This record gives sequence, C-alpha cells and structure tokens, in this order.
Amino acid sequence: MDEIAVEQSINAPPPPVEANADVITIINSIIDSLDSEQTKELIENTNTQPQTGVDFPIDIIKVDPDDFDLIDVDGRQKKIVKIKDKYCSTVSLSQVIEDGIWSIEIQFANDGETGGIGIVEDSYSVPIGARPEQNPDCRHMASYHGPSWYPGRVCCKGRNKSGNELFTDNQIIKAEYDSEKGTLIFFVDGVQQPVYVTGIKEKIRFIIFMFYGGGTCTIQSLKKITSPTTMNVSNENALQW
Repeated sequence: MDEIAVEQSINAPPPPVEANADVITIINSIIDSLDSEQTKELIENTNTQPQTGVDFPIDIIKVDPDDFDLIDVDGRQKKIVKIKDKYCSTVSLSQVIEDGIWSIEIQFANDGETGGIGIVEDSYSVPIGARPEQNPDCRHMASYHGPSWYPGRVCCKGRNKSGNELFTDNQIIKAEYDSEKGTLIFFVDGVQQPVYVTGIKEKIRFIIFMFYGGGTCTIQSLKKITSPTTMNVSNENALQW
C-alpha cells in the first residue's frame, strides 16, 4: 500500500454505527415523558392562577322595610332577610352594568325554599312584589330559579327552559354577565350550567328574589373581572333576551 493510501485510510471517518432500536425507543420515551410532565405542570399552573378582578361595594336599591331587612356582613358582604311570607319580592343591586365582565355570588338559606338570581333592564324600576316569572315584570327580566317556583328553570322575558341544576341551601350560586358577548351564564358550586341567556345589549342590574318569610340570601361578592370563567359545556341551551 503506498503512502497516500495509508494516509487516506488513517484520516477516513469511522463507518456509521447503526443505532440500536431499543436505545432509540428508550430515549424517545424519556423525551415524551419530560414533555408530558412539563405540559401537565403548565396546565396545573394555569388552572391554579387566581381569577383577577375588582371587588365592588354591594349596594341595594331601597326596599320595602316591611318585607326585607338588610344586614352588612364583615364590611363587604350583604345579607338579605325576607320578612313577609305572603308573596315573592325582588330586590335590585344599585350597580349599573354597561361594559366589561361582571360576576355576583350568593348563598341562600331557608330550609330549601330558596328564591333565585337574575338581571333586570336598568331602565325598569322594580316595583314592590315584583316576580321575575310573571307579567308585567318578566318582560324586563331574566332569572334562574331555585325549588320554590319554576324549579331549576331559567326564565327570560316570558319564556323559560329547564336543564339547569336545582340548587338549594348553602350552595354558591354565581351569575356571570359578559357585555361583549351579551351573555348571562350561571354556576352552582363552581359548575357551569347549560341553560343561559344571550343577546343582551343594554345596561342591566343584578337582581335577587325570595318567596318565604325567614329566608336569607347572603351576597358574597360583586366583581368586575378581567376575563370570563365560562367555557363551552355539553347540552348548552340559550334563551334569547
């Protein structure tokens, strides 16, 4: 062999080593495992981020003092106590809602005979003894009912649909209004309900209604939040405002 051939043989790169299939499988498995854990951690961190928003004072438009008693709780929450046992009555929060995303959380207590939650047109003055499911008040309101009347139903301007959970005492009921989407969506203990209201394009106020004397409703929070907490759920069913 001449000198040139020897030099080429020495400097030539080694022949490629054929990768072992088992080694490749193990490496890919490790990579997939790392990606999965990172993705899982990202999802968990995202889901545990606190929902940012601004708490607003809970003020209620003047009510019939013979029918309702209003009690401040902890300087932030408001407790409504129903006095009369003869008819349904509705109270309205004073906060006018025009833009942004707003939520209200409440909790009833009255041996299961709760009332409900909803909205009213800001232009409508809620009279004493107003009932969100009956004329003429229903033409200006949308409401989600507990077990007293129209149990578990959502009523909207004279129409109603079933499909939501029948809530009762000590559960957290939330209503979330998105002015951009024009939707009013309800939650029970954090679970989004399928029947909701859509097509709302005007100023509104939140309302609460109660039926029986001795019942209470505690308004736990009124917030303007930065992003919606709603999502697409199965069996969605909308009522047009």
